[in-house]
Amino acid sequence: MRNISLYIAKRYIFSKTNTNAVNIITSIAVGAILVATAALFIILSVFSGLEKMNLKYYSNVNPEIKISPSKGKVLDSLTFVVDQLKQQKDVKAFSKIIEEKVYIDYKGKQDIAYLKGVDENFTKVTRLDTVIYGGQYLDFNRDDNFIVSNGIAERLQLYIDPITPADLMMPKAGTGLIKQESDAFTRKDAYSVGVFILNEQYDKHVFTTLGLAQELLLLNENQCYSIEVKTTGKKSFNEVKIQLQKALGSHYKIETRQDLDSAFLKVMNMENLISYLIFTLVIIIACFNLAGTIIILILDKKKEIQTMYSFGLSRKNIRNIFFQTGFIITFIAMTTGLLIASVIGLLQIDFGLVMASPTVPFPFIFSVENFVAVIVTVLGLGSLVSWIVSRQVK
Repeated sequence: MRNISLYIAKRYIFSKTNTNAVNIITSIAVGAILVATAALFIILSVFSGLEKMNLKYYSNVNPEIKISPSKGKVLDSLTFVVDQLKQQKDVKAFSKIIEEKVYIDYKGKQDIAYLKGVDENFTKVTRLDTVIYGGQYLDFNRDDNFIVSNGIAERLQLYIDPITPADLMMPKAGTGLIKQESDAFTRKDAYSVGVFILNEQYDKHVFTTLGLAQELLLLNENQCYSIEVKTTGKKSFNEVKIQLQKALGSHYKIETRQDLDSAFLKVMNMENLISYLIFTLVIIIACFNLAGTIIILILDKKKEIQTMYSFGLSRKNIRNIFFQTGFIITFIAMTTGLLIASVIGLLQIDFGLVMASPTVPFPFIFSVENFVAVIVTVLGLGSLVSWIVSRQVK
């Protein structure tokens, strides 16, 4: 009986009926589910690409492990921490870091940025030098140069200028009564030698030498805010984190890259979920067309249903005919939608049809997870609607 139900369901779909309304509504149902399926798959694939692209950018500047004091800002026991790191076999390299807000004045234009002072080992820990698209990386033989993000460069028109310095100012801590500007700020002239481009998180960042940052904050050469670590890769970040925590003690806070990126990952996952729910709602709306198709088909085949009853088919068998009709329509629309979306994805990968910026196309990643999510969602909703509507056969 199941083969009979499937055979009749196929004939209802692929054989033209005398009623044009049935043919038109069936085509509309297929088209609606097709478009919704393609849109859902494209959105999920683009979000996967954006997540991977952003994580790649983050990995260029976010360390594998970061060590900072559990209380306060300044890491005073620098010699102790450095000695412990040198003894760790799973530590490949480390860099001393200072991070603080800085006021920049360049040719009458001002902005507040996040200054990050790094030592000469920084590129062994994170590959900031790979994201510089203009100028050069820091020169550690002099403490009067810095590199800026593309965002700050555009706002201040501060690109590469070896002639006119920018005025970097930082508030002094605990200076008491302020009588003049020099009592409130430390100042340093420095030259922009390069421009880097990353994501929005680093849109207001300035990187400079550790020595310049120490001068601005009135710190000595044995003080910094944190130490960023690169591991050998033989053990997971969490395993190395546990080892370092045991070696350094509770006075130090140790974070892995996953800990540092957790806020970004939560935002990306939330955006992905919201997009999925929105387009799932679109598929649900498209399934109303499927419901209408099955209902009209039931009405159109009313006489045939009576004939099938006369030939001994049960109500369950007849309901199964219309359920399978809805399922086949959903399957055809979903498969076609996935094929069209895949072609669009391949074209986007090869030719960059839609650009995220003037130079960067929207990334598109094919993944098994996205295929499974779309197939389960579309077939699940289509089957549910088909089952509910097929119950209308009396």
